[in-house]
This record gives sequence, structure tokens and C-alpha cells, in this order.
Amino acid sequence: MVKMNCIVCGMGINEKNYNFNKEAFINSNSKEKIMYCPFCGVAIEYLIEDGQEIKYDRNKLNQNDLKIIDHAVKLEVFNGDFYKKASDMAKDENVKSMFKALSSIEYMHARIHKKIAGIKEIPALKDMDYSKYNTDEALLAAACQREKHAVEYYKKYKKEIHEENIVKIFDVLSRVEEEHIELTGE
Repeated sequence: MVKMNCIVCGMGINEKNYNFNKEAFINSNSKEKIMYCPFCGVAIEYLIEDGQEIKYDRNKLNQNDLKIIDHAVKLEVFNGDFYKKASDMAKDENVKSMFKALSSIEYMHARIHKKIAGIKEIPALKDMDYSKYNTDEALLAAACQREKHAVEYYKKYKKEIHEENIVKIFDVLSRVEEEHIELTGE
């Protein structure tokens, strides 16, 4: 297996980690066929042998851009926190595993945005009570709604970002979230 780097999240993919978070994908990676970054979920075209992370010019970002990216960090942390709790609440082991893997991917998305905006720490958000989602079906429906919201967020706000490579990152992460919609049920 050829070692590749994800140009979106910067992680190296090798034979020890190619199948990390496999439960968060409709089709899993294999040593012979890598389809996704196992850390952020982007498609194969963003995985390059000796690839360098997408470069962007933070100086082109205005206050509104930074606010949008800050909100993207919070959106992804919020979803990551939900999936972390949902993995504890789910009854079915496959659903538990999927939520745990989705949590890791959403937190990676938050780290990507954090790095773009130069945010020093991942924000700690209000601890939410998800007890009303008392079945796997209810958790999956809530997950699907969260993914739809993320896609809508990226599509709406990419138009306001003043740096073309950050717009590309919003597009790419939106596609990952679209697959999560399919994975979680609709």
C-alpha cells in the first residue's frame, strides 16, 4: 500500500490506519482500494502520495469570514458531542460503532476549521440532554437532521467566504456530510 496524505486534514494514511472509522462510510477502505480519508472522510481525489495540505491565505479573511468559520467549528463540535453521547445511548452495536466513528470525523472537521481560523482551542459547548432520543431510530433521525443542517450551512456560507481554497474545503466537507445523511437514514 502506498502511503498517502490527505490534503484537507493533513493526516497520513497507511496500512496501519486506512480502515480507521470504517463504520462511518457506506463503502469501506481496503488495502487495495482506498476510497476515503479515514480521519475526515474526504474522497480519494484529496488523498495524494506525499501530498501537502491545501494552502490558504488567512490574510484574505475578513471578520465575517472568521465568524463563519468559528460557527463551523462549533457546528462540528456540537455534532461530534452528539455522536459521542449517541454512541453511549444506542442499543445496537453497529449503530454504536457508527456513531463513535462519526464523532471522530466531526471532531476532525472542527480541527480543520480551527486551524484555518487560527483558533487556539476547541470550544467546550453546553452539555446537552439527549434523553428524548430513547431509541436507535430516534438517534438516527436526529443524526440525519444534524447532517442536513451541516450541508445547508456549508452551502449557504461558502458564498460569503473570501478565500477560494477555504470555499473548496467547505465544498468537500459538505460532500462528506451528504454521505453521512445517506448513512444515517435518508
